[in-house]
Amino acid sequence: MTVTKITDLVNPEVLSDLVNGGLESEIKFAPLATLDSSLVGQAGDTVNLPKYAYIGDAEDVEEGEPIGIEKLSATAESVTVKKAAKGIEITDEAALSGYGDPIGTAALQLKKAIAQKVDSDCYDALAAIGPAMTFGDGTALLTADFVADALVKFGQDLGGEKVLLISPRQLAQLRKDDNYIMPCDMGAKIMAEGTVGSIHGCQVAISDRIVAADGVYENYIIKPGALAVFLKRDTNIETDRNIVNKTTVITADKHYAAYLADDSKAIKLVVAEESAL
Repeated sequence: MTVTKITDLVNPEVLSDLVNGGLESEIKFAPLATLDSSLVGQAGDTVNLPKYAYIGDAEDVEEGEPIGIEKLSATAESVTVKKAAKGIEITDEAALSGYGDPIGTAALQLKKAIAQKVDSDCYDALAAIGPAMTFGDGTALLTADFVADALVKFGQDLGGEKVLLISPRQLAQLRKDDNYIMPCDMGAKIMAEGTVGSIHGCQVAISDRIVAADGVYENYIIKPGALAVFLKRDTNIETDRNIVNKTTVITADKHYAAYLADDSKAIKLVVAEESAL
C-alpha cells in the first residue's frame, strides 16, 4: 500500500518555485522600479551606488574651435542589503487532512509577505525625497489642480508614464473632477496594481500604505526608474521538522536593498487630510 508521508507534501524545491514564481508581480512597485540582480553572488552586505551629475547640454562650436570638455562627477550613496523573512509552522494533521491546500496556501502567504515587505521598503525610500522634489505644505487638499501644479517639478521631463499613489480615502476628491479619467477610458497600459483611473497624465493607484499622520498625507508621483531594488539572491525556502511536536516549519527569506535611484523621477506631495480642514 502506498502511504503519503509529510515529506511528500513539503518539498522545499516545489515550495521555492511556488514562492519565487510570480513574486515580482506581487510587488506593487515592480513596474516602476529597476530590479537589479548584479549583487547576486557578490560578497558583502553594503553597496556604494553612484549618482552621476548631468554634464550639461551640448554647445555650438565654431569651425576650428575646441570642443568643451566636461568632467563627469558623481556622488555615492551607501545602501545596506537587508534580510526580510517570515515563517509558518504546520502540524502533520493540518498538512495531511486539512481542508483545502494548507501547504500551497502557506507558500502563497509567504510570497505575499515577502512582496509586501519589499513594497514597504520602497515606500520608505520614497519618504527620503528631498525638498527640491517636494510640493505642498500640508494645508491644501489633493485636487486635480494640485497635481497639475506639482508636475511642474519634473521640468521639461513632464511627459512619459507616471503613477500617482493615493489613499483610498482620497479617491473621491479626485474622481469628482472633470479631468479624471476612468480606467475603462484610459487607453493606456496599466502600470501598477490598484490603478483606478488617471489625472493629468498620471495613472492613479490606491494604496493602504498611504495614511494620514497629524492631518497630513504624503502622496507620490513616480516615473519608471525612480526606484531600484537590488537583489542579493532569490527568495530562499527552508524547511525543518520538529519530531517532538510533529510539525514542519517553513521559512522564506530574501536579501535585497530598496533604493531611490533617481530622485528627479519622483515627487512627494504634502497635502491635507479632508477631515482635518
